[in-house]
Amino acid sequence: MSPMSQTANPHLIFATNFSEACHAAIPMVAQWVDSLQAKLTLLHVHGRGAQAQASRSLDSFFAESAHYPHSDRQLLSGSTAAGIAEFCSQHPESMLVMPPSVRTYLPRPFHSSLRTEVLRHVTTPMLTMLPDTYAVPELPKTGGRVACWITGDETRLDHVREAASLARQRDAELHLLFVLPEVSEGLMLEALYSERPLAEPAAIQRLEDIATRVGDDVRVRVQIGTGQTQRTLAKLLRQSRAQTLVVDRDTAVRKRLLLSSFTSALRESPCLLICVPPRFKQENDLLPPPNARLPLEKKPIQPGLIVARREIAQPRRSWLAADWSSDFVPA
Repeated sequence: MSPMSQTANPHLIFATNFSEACHAAIPMVAQWVDSLQAKLTLLHVHGRGAQAQASRSLDSFFAESAHYPHSDRQLLSGSTAAGIAEFCSQHPESMLVMPPSVRTYLPRPFHSSLRTEVLRHVTTPMLTMLPDTYAVPELPKTGGRVACWITGDETRLDHVREAASLARQRDAELHLLFVLPEVSEGLMLEALYSERPLAEPAAIQRLEDIATRVGDDVRVRVQIGTGQTQRTLAKLLRQSRAQTLVVDRDTAVRKRLLLSSFTSALRESPCLLICVPPRFKQENDLLPPPNARLPLEKKPIQPGLIVARREIAQPRRSWLAADWSSDFVPA
């Protein structure tokens, strides 16, 4: 199964409930359809007894899409989350588009948003934006930057493959982002229960292993920051000037006892967000934990290649582009 952005005819499924957020997302969806030359499906799932009104609303929603060469409208009935997930399962090479709902009520206990419920069960990537993303970045037809957040807990590379395919499709740079925790007493305890890299050499090793699987036809940059995850990730995204952030679904969704929600680490993300569920079955896609890998036979990284904002680059590798910015620290 190939990533959506790597298929010959990409397919976007725009799930809408005709809200203000869905109307506000129309320019963004139109931009993606134009840049990817994608097929577009407008999908609405209505409740019992609302077919007539739902049909009229769907016919009038995003009327400009009728001029696209490959576009259609699908009206389903039943449970909204189950209907969307089932329709996406019938189109495995697609990408689901779901904008956030506009909150018009006080927070309710044990309430899980529809978008999070769909994301838990859908088998295709979901393109969305966070409520705090006030300005949707414009996507250039070619070029630009695609970011991919690596937490270090991944055992599969589905989201990395999707990010690399999207960067390849747009001829864009791929930025691999990693956040190291601050040194504290609790760091030693975390090392006992976590396999993710907790020091810079181990983080470099992990990102190198991932970058070698991307391919030589994608220009990759590595950015590493140290500090609190939410603030540091937002800072790395601003520095990278990425328009799109690709994350693993288990990273994006924070699971609790009775409900799920988007992780707080993404609340300050200024980018569009693509959440990728596990979907690939190839054995070579598996990423072993750090302690299970044998050290690679390579030269150590020179200290002069570490820059002040913790970006690491190796110009000796064609897939890893150096960042010769003004904050370069000489050896």
